[in-house]
Amino acid sequence: MTLPAFNFHEHGGLHADSLRAFLVHCARNSVSDIFLQGGGPLVVDLHGRKVRASEFRIEPPQLTRLMDDVFSEQIKGNLKAGKGVDRALQLTGDMYNRYGLERGESLRFRCNFVQATIGDYDMVPALTLRTIPTVIPELDELGLEEDLLPCLLPHKGLGLITGETGSGKSTLLASTYQYTARNDPDRKIVTAEDPIEFLLNFPDAILMPEQSQIGRDVASFAEHLRLTLRRAPGVIGVGEIRDPETLSGAIMNGQSGHLCLSTMHTNSPGETIPRALMLVPEDQREAMAWNLLSNLQYVITQRLLRTTDGKRQSVREYLVFDDEVKESLGQLKHTQWRNWIDNRLSERGERMSDKAWRMYQAGRIDRKELLTVISPREITRREAL
Repeated sequence: MTLPAFNFHEHGGLHADSLRAFLVHCARNSVSDIFLQGGGPLVVDLHGRKVRASEFRIEPPQLTRLMDDVFSEQIKGNLKAGKGVDRALQLTGDMYNRYGLERGESLRFRCNFVQATIGDYDMVPALTLRTIPTVIPELDELGLEEDLLPCLLPHKGLGLITGETGSGKSTLLASTYQYTARNDPDRKIVTAEDPIEFLLNFPDAILMPEQSQIGRDVASFAEHLRLTLRRAPGVIGVGEIRDPETLSGAIMNGQSGHLCLSTMHTNSPGETIPRALMLVPEDQREAMAWNLLSNLQYVITQRLLRTTDGKRQSVREYLVFDDEVKESLGQLKHTQWRNWIDNRLSERGERMSDKAWRMYQAGRIDRKELLTVISPREITRREAL
């Protein structure tokens, strides 16, 4: 897997504008992530594979100057103080087609800045930039299961999309918002994100979605949820549930007759409820568990697996919390819910491991990729059947 070469020499070397042009080049060639490290070469992630994108290395002072020129001079001060920075970068073309963008064309990147020790260098900047597609894919382009699509937009409650970093959670959320705007235009969409990734710019929408950025437009996800109830929302988006206040606010919004959509970093539907309950003090977990169960509509866990054709394919494990599921779980202690959920999905062959195994048997993924989902012992067991 190779990235078409970008000739920095033709652009006068590495400087602010040539870096911007390089980012556009990456976005045009299906790169998902770009890595810049003080003392290291440019490296990109192409369909889940790391590829070196430059012969030269970026000296730390040079990278600091690029941060000042392309982003903000404030970032280096934050890094020296031990504070990481998350923000979005937008590049827009002009009449001169700068950076390789047409006039009015825009590309966005989600950017993370930290200070680290890298090789022989101490206290140097490290940047990770994720390309954000300019076109939000349609839900049917994401290979969504037929029985899942009708369940994505219930009238109220809480829907969770979970998975590891880079698993496509934001893409699935954005596609769901787009589907809502087109098919249920009476539902006002309000979101809070950290930072804003996909721009929900739907020209044909009766009422455009309202997107707030944490730290710029609103202080926190919890504050966003508190303010949202007075904004006549239909669908409420929360970038991530990562503290007890946000969890409580999401449940409260669901109880108030709204649909709240959010994400968590969990690896299965069965793991999600216990992980959410870990956010609250132990003496509050039982009450929170029942509140969560009464409002939860679905949990979708997603992975992107590297396929043998050099690309990636999304694989999902999910559970819709319909009346039957809630009634069954309601007869158990909340500490037993994870096992019940895992067993139900296993009995139906709907675990992530089941789907990865079927992909392996069909030649869609190799054994190395299968091992990211299934243990060697489990592979041996399945091969013996």
